[in-house]
Amino acid sequence: MGQDILSVVSFVIGVVSFVTSIIFFILSSRSEQRNQVLLDKINTAIQSWQGKIIESNIELLNSRVEIVGKQVALEDAKAKNEFIQNLSERIKSIIENPAPEGSSAAQSHQLGQILNTFEATTKSVLPPEVIAQIASKN
Repeated sequence: MGQDILSVVSFVIGVVSFVTSIIFFILSSRSEQRNQVLLDKINTAIQSWQGKIIESNIELLNSRVEIVGKQVALEDAKAKNEFIQNLSERIKSIIENPAPEGSSAAQSHQLGQILNTFEATTKSVLPPEVIAQIASKN
């Protein structure tokens, strides 16, 4: 009979242990879900905060005179490059197809206008003080 009681007690302890482990598993799953929700909220808040700091730093950098001046200079260089390519194509066209003898004066006048336009276009659009400030920073 002592053997039977020991077997029943061992069985009951095993069942209680199994049920307890299932309860702990369920409780830990719920706790993990709540913790994950909390971590997601913290992560979103941090990313939002960091995003605002990065955005404000970019705005500060872009508003600096040197940066604006360099952006204007870059756009100016792009426009001049495009103009020079167009000018080059037109001059090649004039050279390849010269005007007849009677209209060479008109062609010379047109070439003079192209040259004047080229000189006016290739001048810097930046004010001298901005150019000086950019040069002093480099």
